[in-house]
Amino acid sequence: MQDVRTDPMASRPMTSRIVYGLFGLCLAAVAIVTGLWFTGAAQVREQIARSGRALAGEAGAFTVDTLDITGFPFSFEATLGGIAVLGRDARGTWEWRADRALVQLSPWLGRDATFDLAGRHKLRFRAGRVPLDLDITAARAPGEARFGGAGEPDIYTLAPENVTLRDITSGSTLKAEATSFQLFLYPPPERRAGNTQPAAGVLVDLNGIDLPAGMSRFLAPRLTKLAAEIQVLADLPVPVDRRNIARFREAGGSVEVKNLLLQWGPTTIDGSGTVTLDPGLQPEASFAARIAGFEETADALVAAGLIRQQEAQGVKLLLSLMARRSDPGRSAEIRVPITIQDRAIFIGPARLARMPQIRW
Repeated sequence: MQDVRTDPMASRPMTSRIVYGLFGLCLAAVAIVTGLWFTGAAQVREQIARSGRALAGEAGAFTVDTLDITGFPFSFEATLGGIAVLGRDARGTWEWRADRALVQLSPWLGRDATFDLAGRHKLRFRAGRVPLDLDITAARAPGEARFGGAGEPDIYTLAPENVTLRDITSGSTLKAEATSFQLFLYPPPERRAGNTQPAAGVLVDLNGIDLPAGMSRFLAPRLTKLAAEIQVLADLPVPVDRRNIARFREAGGSVEVKNLLLQWGPTTIDGSGTVTLDPGLQPEASFAARIAGFEETADALVAAGLIRQQEAQGVKLLLSLMARRSDPGRSAEIRVPITIQDRAIFIGPARLARMPQIRW
């Protein structure tokens, strides 16, 4: 039997062709991915510019000093520096400036995005009777934007921590340990059935708020917690001006507040209710609430000069008749309606305080 031997040199050209072919395919894949990423990066730049211009409006302006995009090859991480947005309308101007912002997108996974707004921000409003200048810093401010489809809402989440907010004009300062905001924007009116469906919703959760001196004298210098679920029924009155607010009222617009929780000094209030507008476009409200610490609250309001001692005694007497004590060691609590009517706040039938007029 004759031996058949394969010359190893004869198989080398075939092996080389396979290796070179695979290498060429890898180079082509890298070139395609690189081209797609840089094309996507250019689109991200344009999208950021469009979003900024949309935020500023036709008469406004949007600029950034620097815009760097990294994250190759699987995501786009846009770092914006020196952000300036100037908005202008019939009521006046507003301005937002930020040292930096980080936005991260993964288009292969959808349109959703995450962002970080940690750092310093300046907000200026030159609209209405009282201008407002705010200087805001946050040690952390992670957020997320999730875009709905098929009738689902767009959801925006922001959770700043160790926040300092200073009113430049008055010098007042507010500090917060931890906050959380969640905004729901529902489909536009043509895809909603009447005004019974929400146009927007907000979840608010504020914890450990050190109040400005002007507010801290009321009940306590620190607001322990403020949380609520808010829904706006009827089309949003945007921009917020007297004409749009009037249209909102005429359309039967209202604001529903659920799971409201306020812990401030001796006072704890939780409840739910509805806020509407009267013919003068001032708020009217009706809430069902549970209040604990009402006696200490009345004394604190007297000390702050908000109500007279005689009024406080009447309020405490009336509320004590309605109160119940679930535990001998705990403060008495009441379940009572809270209403706002004719710019006055009532707890049950007792008038508690007068509200300032809102000038739209």
